Amino acid sequence: MSPRPFTVAMIAGMPYPMTKASCIRVGHLVHNLVNEFEDVTVKLFAYCGSEEPPRSDERVQYHLVAGFDADKRKYYSWSGKLRADVGIVRRLIAQRRSIDVIHCHTIEGLGIALAFKACTFSSAPICMDVHGPVVPELVHYGLIPDWRPVLAIVTALERAMLSFVRHAFVSNDGLRQLMLERAPKCPVSVVYDYVDPAAFDTTRVDQSRISVLRRQYKPGSECLLTYVGMFKDYQGVDFLIRAFAVLSGRHPSLRLLLIGDGPCRADYQALIDANGLADRVHLPGLVPHRDVVNWLEISDIVVSPRIDNEITRAGFVSQMPEYMAAGKLIVATAVSGCSFLLRDGAGILVAPNDEQALVDGIEGALALGSEARRAMVDRAMRNVMQFTWQQGIVEVYRVYCELMGSDRT
Repeated sequence: MSPRPFTVAMIAGMPYPMTKASCIRVGHLVHNLVNEFEDVTVKLFAYCGSEEPPRSDERVQYHLVAGFDADKRKYYSWSGKLRADVGIVRRLIAQRRSIDVIHCHTIEGLGIALAFKACTFSSAPICMDVHGPVVPELVHYGLIPDWRPVLAIVTALERAMLSFVRHAFVSNDGLRQLMLERAPKCPVSVVYDYVDPAAFDTTRVDQSRISVLRRQYKPGSECLLTYVGMFKDYQGVDFLIRAFAVLSGRHPSLRLLLIGDGPCRADYQALIDANGLADRVHLPGLVPHRDVVNWLEISDIVVSPRIDNEITRAGFVSQMPEYMAAGKLIVATAVSGCSFLLRDGAGILVAPNDEQALVDGIEGALALGSEARRAMVDRAMRNVMQFTWQQGIVEVYRVYCELMGSDRT
């Protein structure tokens, strides 16, 4: 007898879809669950995102609520979030009879899940995707003050909320250790930000789109140095801009392409202007995730300049597997899982928080001959082929089955 079908309520306290690492992770989970396991249906609850939402079908249903302002200046504010969270709780209540398992994302998603359970007395077990260290991120984004009594209260609240979680998923080993300290009785599984290699195969690029991008950004066969990600201070883009200011004088054909957006955009623009780089640095803004493969195709070197701090030690560079699957030459700081992914010479690793280290690493990449470059890219490709969502999603499914009991027939 085949297993009884079951429904997962995927609660994402964030805009969806949106070109943001946490949202992309949610999308990968949903897509791979229904593709790999015929007995799973997913109902996704989130805020309306900045992109056109996908259509619901028999296996995936989207419950997206309005009322959240995704403007980067207002993204991290309690008022916008709480209004939308109430809307998500209402949608969950309406679907309560069909929910077998709850998979919430971030501490906010857990808050929504607990509110739903309090309103309905649902017996659905909760598993949680922990995207980062909770208290440091709340301080970092100005949602709570960095004041010891407040930190103690929030930490205690976090522990109390985590006591309702039956299983936690984290994207890296540093975050796993943090979870074991915060909730020692909660089982934890490491489910990395894997990659779908087929999505970044060069055969998937849009040649007409590539032609447009080349005409705009490489009209004279310029060499493109590219960063893809959010503009947040811990991403180290300011270090990359200062490193580029040094490199630009030595390499007239070098251009810097910064794809993304976020709260630090104005600071980065001011730094670009102060160094006289306005005609050498391009900021096209956020692009749809499905279009990233085309931007990577025109790039010569991709860079991850992330700094080392309390947040990044419990983080993961989710773009890195995509860079590797796209066959790009990579320069990265040795933080947030990059040392593991780029092991065995699969990329050029440099010290974090050091613009001169970035200068030296990029110079090394520019100096590589074609054979050495190809060998490095091939090593990266071999590493990332052991890092696919098709492999990683198995652990998520196993946990669901365990939480519902071994006999689901």
